[in-house]
Amino acid sequence: MKHSVELRALDGRDPLGFLAALGLLRLLTDEASLDVKLSFNDATAHAILHGPLASVDDIVEQLVAILESIPADGVLPNAPATFPEAKAGIGTDPMRSPRGTYRTAYTALTGDGHQPALDRWLSALVTDLATDDKGRVAITPYAAPAGQQSFRTMFTKPLEHIRPDPRTHFHEALTRWRRVDGYTGEYLDHRAIRTAADHPTGKSDPAGVPAATWLAIMALPLLHLTGTGTSPRATCWHHHPTYRQPVMTWPLWRQPLNTHAAIAILEHPALRPKPTHHNRDTQPALGIFATASAIRTRSKNSAGPLTPLPDVATG
Repeated sequence: MKHSVELRALDGRDPLGFLAALGLLRLLTDEASLDVKLSFNDATAHAILHGPLASVDDIVEQLVAILESIPADGVLPNAPATFPEAKAGIGTDPMRSPRGTYRTAYTALTGDGHQPALDRWLSALVTDLATDDKGRVAITPYAAPAGQQSFRTMFTKPLEHIRPDPRTHFHEALTRWRRVDGYTGEYLDHRAIRTAADHPTGKSDPAGVPAATWLAIMALPLLHLTGTGTSPRATCWHHHPTYRQPVMTWPLWRQPLNTHAAIAILEHPALRPKPTHHNRDTQPALGIFATASAIRTRSKNSAGPLTPLPDVATG
């Protein structure tokens, strides 16, 4: 029997809510081997999961099982515990090698054997088709490390909060977010960053949603990463004439879509920003009822958190 479960906390208009819904779809499809699809309520923009799971509790149990399949010293399902590679003390993230040595670093990280899941994760995190200002392979725009943060910590930090009580955290991620003091949200959520002026204590104290953030990070293998030779490009990220930096723009759709169909919609040419008009005649035909956008608001030592924008012209 097929069921439709509306997930009230996953608002598709919000970058973290949308990415978490996409990550949930991928986990249940790729890791739990379930026939599930995703759509959005065109009145509330809440994510709706379609498939054999009849309730939020059923979904949570699947997520807990996936989490418990990860070794205690690991951070990813169906991947070696050592991936992503951890930093040795203070220094460069070993995942961000110089472009000239990337092939060697790639082999060192993935081994000589063919490991599709590992290859998929690595190609979602870094690309040698572009470089940063230090000549290293470019990273996905979905990551914005600050200071000594690395890809390893991007995965470990939310898990540190989730693992002691995964059922509660996953249930809250799908129904009603509860913020955890001291957690940055991996710069996928602008509300997690609270400056001294925002906090009653007069101190800067972030407050993110670890389980929602972890679900969002789990979407990365669906979001293709490539480059122009100088700049990285990723699914949903576009250059827009109004802004001097890339803009993340994504659609919300009515019809239930599996992972393959969802990516086809996300990468459709109709979603590319246009400079002069709002001709959206193609979007209803695709089942798209709304689009949303976000940019990174640069901070002192990071590309900054994803921050929603007013409606951006597309199609």
